[in-house]
Amino acid sequence: MTDKQPKTTYRPHRRGTKTRWLWLPSLMFGDGVAVSVLVLTMVMLRRMGLDTADTALAIALLSLPVLLRPLFEMVVTHFWGTTKVWILSTQFISALSLAAVAFTLHTSSWLLGTVCFMPFFVCSSVFYNIALHRFYVDSPTKKLRWCDGEMVTLHSSNLNTSAPQHHNTTNLNTSTPQHHNTTTPQHHNTTISNPNTSTPQHLNSQKPAGFLTMALLFGCGVMMMIAGNMEVVTRNIRYSWSLVFYVMAGVELFLWLWHTIFLPGGTHGYAKPKPTMGLHRGEFRISLRRMLKRKDDITALTFFILFLLPETLLALTAPLFLIAKPHNGGLGLSPQEFAFTQGTIAVIAIALGYTLGGKAIKKHGLRRWLLPSALLLAVPGAALLFLSYNTAAPLSIVAAALAAGHAALGFALSMVKQVVVRFTRNMPDNTLRHAIARTLIATPFVIVSALASLMLTIADYQRIFQLATELAVVPLIVSVFYLYLTRRQPQAE
Repeated sequence: MTDKQPKTTYRPHRRGTKTRWLWLPSLMFGDGVAVSVLVLTMVMLRRMGLDTADTALAIALLSLPVLLRPLFEMVVTHFWGTTKVWILSTQFISALSLAAVAFTLHTSSWLLGTVCFMPFFVCSSVFYNIALHRFYVDSPTKKLRWCDGEMVTLHSSNLNTSAPQHHNTTNLNTSTPQHHNTTTPQHHNTTISNPNTSTPQHLNSQKPAGFLTMALLFGCGVMMMIAGNMEVVTRNIRYSWSLVFYVMAGVELFLWLWHTIFLPGGTHGYAKPKPTMGLHRGEFRISLRRMLKRKDDITALTFFILFLLPETLLALTAPLFLIAKPHNGGLGLSPQEFAFTQGTIAVIAIALGYTLGGKAIKKHGLRRWLLPSALLLAVPGAALLFLSYNTAAPLSIVAAALAAGHAALGFALSMVKQVVVRFTRNMPDNTLRHAIARTLIATPFVIVSALASLMLTIADYQRIFQLATELAVVPLIVSVFYLYLTRRQPQAE
């Protein structure tokens, strides 16, 4: 699967916008299927009779491969392959894994089958995400300007003319010639056809990201509602959820067949080559040691770990609270009601909040909105705390509370995204930095989710939500230190 050619030429796909829209939206849709399947798995385990603590522990263990993203990045770098083989192989493995889970749900070994086959799906999903952004999706073309004493990243509206030439940082050989020419010759000999031309605008547009939201709406909303209705019609929980997982396996198989036909591949990349400094043997420690010596990098790494700390308590406990029976302190929502509130209203709210946060950053800069977003992180915990004291609230109140909390979370996530951009921007090892940033963001979620089984045995949902609301002071403190330690003086460009 390794690529024997010493050179890989970047050639933009020139078969027209309509052709690109045949494969780019489907790639983004497939990226959102993984999160949907994890949510479906969590609800399925509860409906199949697994208790709350064991369900939380199982989902946390299934999320462990997310923490291995830097290692998976190294694997993709070592087995460079073609631009198409990673997408097709990971989607085929995902389809087989979901089909195997669906088959075992009919048997008495359904739990063993889920534990055995779901890790293959999660690992292949991580590889899929890496290959998607490595080979097909470019980072947005950026135009930099000073705003509120910091450099702000703006998406260009005219990608071919608006970005000055000195902002193009794809050629890294000028900044670190000795290192790049000795450690990664096979990648940094890469040439780019027409380097003065940026990637086509529609590839850099954020519109394809809407298909990721559509995947979440399909998986967490539509399929969850179908599962609930099938339980009512057939009065057979195992059959209903087996059918749902067969459908999700069919979706993965359809995407695999679709990309087999329409996805461009071969030895020519359809995204600009990403620098792989730090992802080869011997370079990881050097790059990591370099990060730990810079004050800005240490501040950013701390920010990634602590900023979303209140949400780590809610990642698993909130969905479990929604479907838990009232005598266990939950709301007792049916799968259909869960699909409407958590799978539809909450997904739309978090997408709107994320979009609003991106526009706020584009207009006023990160420094103006970071502290307000930190304050907004108290809203999700407060909304769930309100619902825990009003378990008999009508469905409209539940949907409104979840919408408010997820909109605030989406707004805060846009700030985290901007900090990741600043952490990776103009760095020769930005691919490694991006992997480390995503891993550090996910680490507290996985650790706290693993401890959720113990937390749910010694504390009720009200105390957990109260603690999450109180922990909102942590991102506020972290934001203050981040803004102070990364302050800059305006300079002329």
